[in-house]
Amino acid sequence: FFPDRSDERWLGTPMTSVGGGWTEHVDGASGRKYYSKGSETRWELNDWDERMDPGTGRVYYFHKRTHETSWTPPPDYIAVDRVADASKWVRKEHEGRTYFYNEGTNETTWTKPACLNSADAAEEEDDDDTAVPRQEEEKKAAVTEEEDIEVDEDEAVRKLVAKYAECQDFKSFAEANFQLNRKGLFKSRTEVEKVLRWKSEVIKTALLNLNGELASEAVQMFRNVTGYMGDRESGKGKKEHAAKLLTNAVNGSVELKNEAYCQIVKQLTDNPSEESTRRGWQLLALLLASFPPTDVLQGPLGWFCSQYLEDPRPGVAAWARFCLLRLPKIIHLGARRELLTSVEVESTGRRAAASLRVYFLDGTYVHVDVDAWTTALDAATNVATVLGIRTTSTGRGAFAQKKRKQKTHTPKIFWLFEVDKSNDEERPLERDERLLEVVSYWHRVNEKKKSHNFRFLYKARHFFPSDDNADDDDENLDDDKARRRKSIQTDLLYVQAKHDVVEGAYPCSPQDAVTLAALQLQEERGDYDDDVEYRVDLATYLPEKVARTADQDDVLKLYAKLAGYSREEARLSYLDYVKSWKIYGSTYFGVEPRQARELPPHVVLAVTAKGILVVDPDTNDFLQEFPYATLVTWGHSPTSFVVVTTASTASKSGGGKGTTTNQLKSYFATEQGKEINALVKAYVDYLTAQSTSHSSAATA
Repeated sequence: FFPDRSDERWLGTPMTSVGGGWTEHVDGASGRKYYSKGSETRWELNDWDERMDPGTGRVYYFHKRTHETSWTPPPDYIAVDRVADASKWVRKEHEGRTYFYNEGTNETTWTKPACLNSADAAEEEDDDDTAVPRQEEEKKAAVTEEEDIEVDEDEAVRKLVAKYAECQDFKSFAEANFQLNRKGLFKSRTEVEKVLRWKSEVIKTALLNLNGELASEAVQMFRNVTGYMGDRESGKGKKEHAAKLLTNAVNGSVELKNEAYCQIVKQLTDNPSEESTRRGWQLLALLLASFPPTDVLQGPLGWFCSQYLEDPRPGVAAWARFCLLRLPKIIHLGARRELLTSVEVESTGRRAAASLRVYFLDGTYVHVDVDAWTTALDAATNVATVLGIRTTSTGRGAFAQKKRKQKTHTPKIFWLFEVDKSNDEERPLERDERLLEVVSYWHRVNEKKKSHNFRFLYKARHFFPSDDNADDDDENLDDDKARRRKSIQTDLLYVQAKHDVVEGAYPCSPQDAVTLAALQLQEERGDYDDDVEYRVDLATYLPEKVARTADQDDVLKLYAKLAGYSREEARLSYLDYVKSWKIYGSTYFGVEPRQARELPPHVVLAVTAKGILVVDPDTNDFLQEFPYATLVTWGHSPTSFVVVTTASTASKSGGGKGTTTNQLKSYFATEQGKEINALVKAYVDYLTAQSTSHSSAATA
């Protein structure tokens, strides 16, 4: 489903010359690109982008942080050798689809790299007069796409400005909430304008009405604010001041959090220094990445940001826009538990994204751009976009229509998981869980364990029937696109099925395992060749228990009989075989039965698309089955999951025979009740919607 990146060169730190004496590297730890020239290194080569004006076709230069523009190359602009860079890219084919592979960085992409357009045009320029216009059209298209994104943001900014214009302005907020009796020995009243104005001296007490220890902490907080902004001399570095401020504010009370916002607003008001102002907006963005202001401060803070959207000072308007757009995000997400990582601090300080690896079950990965506000839902959607697949169960079916009508979330087929490689534990991320906050947790845990065992994994979470997993019903897709999407999605499901079989997630007989191994060989190597002496590493094709006693000849004999199967047919046959199992698509939960003497003390609940299975972890026997059609209700608590089902039994009544329907309540002790509950609900909702749809069709 994705260009193969298992080449050993991915384990190194590839380098590519980009011209001007600069070399591009890939950081092995983070996957981010960085640049070096002699002893100098930097994360970004340029603060400037080279763009084309769609009206004139002229190249201009755009500053990514200040939004300045220039027709001439700025003094600090580093020209990149695009044609030399393009020489590293190679076109390749995968399942009839073209992708691009960089031999220098080992990067793969389905999208044609922009540098290839420049290189192609340069090669054809002498012989083809249409080369330059064609290149311009491509650049115009890229500009148009960027403009579309900016139009969306512009609309969001207009709505926020209108919203906060009706809120309390910051001066009124200060008059109502600031501690204004602060002048002299007798604490006479001070004008609010004076309190709400930049100053280089350290304040003697909190801005808000804080007392005792909180007031002392507020004064220390102001020292860190002014130290970071450079408003006073300090022996500590900027990063140290930011770290102390964020640590104290994140771990402090809501009053102290509001105080931090108010102090930064004060230092941004009538600030005479451009550098101090820039740092102040950076600090405000870091707060907005960490915790929201309380309800009473949200409106005034939004109003404050709105006042600087047209500020002529370098970078101020861009920062005000950035913070204004992040305010509703942090209000929705709420306060973090973990501190910002150094990568978040660095990237937020540049209003830029960081790059994060998301892995697949076969070990390949993609890079996803994330920032401090990127949620699991955002990232899962981005990965699906990169792959060209749909994330939800259906485009226009009854299930999706019902979800839209109820204004609830349609379950995702594929989703992001947090994986701890040290114990093979997987946890699906919550929709609004911030990815970089999860990374911050990893850093804290890894520092204690001195290990790096965590990663993000993208795989199927819900296993709806195959006809609903496809994209064929999307009326906005042509047949070719629908087929490509379905093929990629099938590849993902095949890789996952293969992984689960070999890793023993699906208990299967030795004969089933050998059959699947033969199909896997056919998919990977094509038809059996009598002239080839095969040596098969059975551990990569069979579950461990089966591989110990299996005979390679048995696998090869069956493999030989599959001659003529195409790669796609082998994949589909593998999937069909696995889907026929009752256990297919299971999500497993270790639980302890309660009030059930007939069950062992520890069992596994396997939640599938058709029902819940109770499995003996030692024998893999199915001890109980709860089809969704028999469910009356279900629920959970922080320490349990309960399911109520109907059971029919024969009875004798009045001398005759009949059937009695009883209810069976089953309790299981578990700390994963919430996740079990959500999975069961997703499948039951789907089946209910499908039943309603079929009934309506029959009536019609």
